[in-house]
Amino acid sequence: MSQRIICGLILLMLLECLSALAGDPNQAYLQDYLRVRTDLSKEDTVYYFTGKVYSLIPEQKSMELFAVEGYHISRLDDTKAGYRLLSKEILLFEDHRTKEILTRWRNPFTGSKVPVLHILNDPVNQSFIYDANMLPYIKHFIPSVDLGESIVYHNEIFPFYPQILSQREYSDHVQSDYFQAAETYEYRVHKAALADSSLSFVPAEYNWTWIAPWLPFMCMADREGQLLFVTRGKKLEGGFSALPQNIQDFINTHHSDFARAPDNWTEPNQNPWTYFKKLTEPADSDQEGAP
Repeated sequence: MSQRIICGLILLMLLECLSALAGDPNQAYLQDYLRVRTDLSKEDTVYYFTGKVYSLIPEQKSMELFAVEGYHISRLDDTKAGYRLLSKEILLFEDHRTKEILTRWRNPFTGSKVPVLHILNDPVNQSFIYDANMLPYIKHFIPSVDLGESIVYHNEIFPFYPQILSQREYSDHVQSDYFQAAETYEYRVHKAALADSSLSFVPAEYNWTWIAPWLPFMCMADREGQLLFVTRGKKLEGGFSALPQNIQDFINTHHSDFARAPDNWTEPNQNPWTYFKKLTEPADSDQEGAP
């Protein structure tokens, strides 16, 4: 074998070694995102948020309907195939003046006083399993924007599908036989924190905006209009125990299973409409809704 071929082989092996040491940048991008969303050490992670809910009705002035507080609690599931996020989410409706967690609410559009059904979604799981052909496009699945000192991971979702609650059976609770909404998420992280590869948990700030139909408990029937949720928050280094005390007390008293992330992957995910259906179906009539 000629010296030139031997040198070429050595150079090729060296390049392969350097590539392996450098790691796959697409895999590194995914792991950076997961360090922001959760904790690579598989400890429970909590994102706390607070905000307001407004009405959006054509040709009418918007009204402030609720104050809200809530959190996402998640844990990373590292499988042989890849990563999955096991998660629950809680949003509590509060009086927009006193910030008291509501049990009943006077609907300003109908004049009726209705029981409040808080958003208690379990599970809200998410898969981050990508095969070798998909991973090079990771930035399309998980887009981000570089803002100099910080990076913002973001997503814009526009669900449209048949409503699980039919108008025929739930005429007081749904507007249409189709569900349509718009949802945006942002996770803002400082580059300096993200650059520290020793951190399995990277602090971040959170923004969530949701345009959604009237919620079932509001009993708005097919009235025209939508809800606008506007919230902001952050990742809590202390997890559940770092939440405001009033939220901890409410969860520990009424929904203690929401103090921890799910233990196992289950499907399908839950939302306010599937939860309402679950509580109102005859087979589940012995279950109680949120206070």
